[in-house]
Amino acid sequence: MGTGGKIAIGCGIAVLLGGAVVIVGLGAGAYWVRGKAQQAMGDIKAKTDEINKYEKEANRNPFTPPVDGVIQEAQLEKFLAVRKQIYAVYQQHKPEFESLSDRTKHKKDLSLSETVEGATMMARMVADIRLVQLKALAAAGMSEPEYRFLQQAVYSSGWASEFQKQSGGKQPADMMAEALKQGQTTGVDATRQAGEAGVPGASVPSEADLQKAGEAMKQLGVGAESLRVPQANIDLFRKYEADIKQYAMSGLAFAGL
Repeated sequence: MGTGGKIAIGCGIAVLLGGAVVIVGLGAGAYWVRGKAQQAMGDIKAKTDEINKYEKEANRNPFTPPVDGVIQEAQLEKFLAVRKQIYAVYQQHKPEFESLSDRTKHKKDLSLSETVEGATMMARMVADIRLVQLKALAAAGMSEPEYRFLQQAVYSSGWASEFQKQSGGKQPADMMAEALKQGQTTGVDATRQAGEAGVPGASVPSEADLQKAGEAMKQLGVGAESLRVPQANIDLFRKYEADIKQYAMSGLAFAGL
């Protein structure tokens, strides 16, 4: 199982276990909560073997990230098919979280039963999503590394697409390169003018100084260029933008989903 999924499920189980221990001795009314916690733990543990099975199956598919970073349309379609199945499970669990949120939104602290309920929901949802995700990846012949690559490429393409719309077609790398070039020219001119004018402490830059400044700007330019997104990815994002946004669920990223 991926690290994020393991952490999310593990934290949920830890809270459930802690709740079950604390509940002991609190009275007969607390046994309902304890029973719910134990049932949830049993359900999640029962799914773990199945999750691991499909994880191994999916990750048997080799993947090497393309040197140019360009994603293929067939890859994106597979990715979206997986996201669609995750979205269906996410939607099934969503009403539970909305209900708990509505019931507790005015509370400063949650009760023990509400804490256990929230942890139960989270652990169960992550386990359900991980199982569906890995089943879908295995069926699509896609490994987790390829899925992560596509996930990152899709998000960065969406960001670059919006930036282009606001900047007249330029990418962040273009804007940064222009700013660096302008800053270099302005800085050199100002230093030269100050030296020629005899400003105390200023001197006309030598060829060596200009070369050093140029090398420094070149390094900054390399960093700026790393922000460039293949235009082919941006164009592909725009073609599937509606589906991508529908199945985004970016809040699940912390759990490796």
